[in-house]
Amino acid sequence: MTKGTKILLGISLVVLAIVSVLTYINISFAPYSSAKSQANDIAEKKAQIVEPDYFGNYTRDKQYYSVGGLTNKDKYRYIIINAKSGKTEVINKNSAPIRKEIVQGVVDRYDPKKVLHINLGVYKDKPTWEVAFENKKGTIGYNLVDFRTGKSVQIINNI
Repeated sequence: MTKGTKILLGISLVVLAIVSVLTYINISFAPYSSAKSQANDIAEKKAQIVEPDYFGNYTRDKQYYSVGGLTNKDKYRYIIINAKSGKTEVINKNSAPIRKEIVQGVVDRYDPKKVLHINLGVYKDKPTWEVAFENKKGTIGYNLVDFRTGKSVQIINNI
């Protein structure tokens, strides 16, 4: 093999590796992107959310997708979609605590190293926030918080 052939082969392998990694990343995110797109469509049709700014994927006993955003009348609301049945629940925010307050409550209670995510779903037939966090010891915790009151419903800690 000539030196030029070796260089060309090396460049080809590097390009192939880059294309493979990019394809893998694209395929990995496809289900999330599809779920988010479908949830946004449902949110617009069933909850009149025209400016979505929140998407959540809540997984407990059942899986729920949630979308939050403004309606064309500038009211903030959420829609919770059962991932399996497609059943929806529309919730106006009204006087419920905002996501930032829910996260701050978890931070105040458990002093985590990092908040990983906040997702809206249904727990015991009530809209519930799931806040996942990393403890200072490196373990994971989950705090379920009532959507309307902001009170802690369940804690799973040190997983």
